[in-house]
Amino acid sequence: MPLIRRYIAKEFVTFFLVCSLSLLFIAIVFSTLAELPSLEKENGWQLFIRAVLSGVPLLIEVIVPITVLLATVLALISLSKTSEVIAMMAAGVSLFHLILPILLCGAVISGLLYLNQSYLAPYWGADERAGLVAAKRSANTWRFHNGTLFYFETPDKRTRTIQSSRFFSFGKDDRIGTTGFLSDLVRKEETWEIGKERRIEFQKKDIRQSVEENLKTDVDEWPVVFTRDLINPKYTSFGSLISEIRIKQKGAVDYKPDLFALYQKIAGLISIFVMILLALPFSIYSGRSANVRTGIVISIVLGFVFWLADQILISFHTTGMLPMGVSAFGAGFGFLILAFTLVRLKKT
Repeated sequence: MPLIRRYIAKEFVTFFLVCSLSLLFIAIVFSTLAELPSLEKENGWQLFIRAVLSGVPLLIEVIVPITVLLATVLALISLSKTSEVIAMMAAGVSLFHLILPILLCGAVISGLLYLNQSYLAPYWGADERAGLVAAKRSANTWRFHNGTLFYFETPDKRTRTIQSSRFFSFGKDDRIGTTGFLSDLVRKEETWEIGKERRIEFQKKDIRQSVEENLKTDVDEWPVVFTRDLINPKYTSFGSLISEIRIKQKGAVDYKPDLFALYQKIAGLISIFVMILLALPFSIYSGRSANVRTGIVISIVLGFVFWLADQILISFHTTGMLPMGVSAFGAGFGFLILAFTLVRLKKT
């Protein structure tokens, strides 16, 4: 059994590497041609190389599911054409054990795809060109902590300073009990140093004002301010993304775009296994009559249709027409149903 698994895995990996490198080379060539006008600008060669490199992780993200489908079809067709599949099943190898090596290879590919999306993409600047409109970092931010709402103006993560901040503390009746203005804030190891604080307290029939300078407060009395700038939340690690969601939840900040990005990342990893199952009706269930050229055409067409359906569903979510769960997992779930339907029809 281990020998058979290694043999099937070797067939799949060979086809996967050939297909992925071929498609990636073609895609990079077209991407390079599109970036040629940047050579006419100042520092043209630097801009050109940076633009080409930033596009590579995005191309990998699109190409990998297609090549997984294509490699699975070609590997299983090659086994079916030589009746090796029939021989393996006659020897007691079940369908699950037959595709198990490909599923294990798919798990490795999913891990590499995750590394590409979470680390290579932001490192090469692909997260800044992932959308039609360039994303911009916000200069200001809101945070909510222990009943107090903070509005930080121009926080600088590099120097760990904040130019100024306003705060609003709420009482049990959800009315503002205290408001104030802070300036010249500096984050130290365990404390915050505040240059000046102006505080206004609203009591039943009185308003009290106070001004203090050179204050120090414990870090625990403040929300998390300096976090990594997520230009495009999809192109970051699970840890950073989940941490950002939790911080925004505590700070009463809209975290839905980050949650949708998390769903997209999970759906992208699952799509690898959906492509493997989708390949079955066009390869192993076609028997010796399977045609290699037909399998290649079907794989490429279905792969691009899957990508197009995913982009359409994302657009529907952006316009508010679909909930984020349906938009993120809809394409994968739909193609999974298609795979099982085609397998059932092939069996009958």
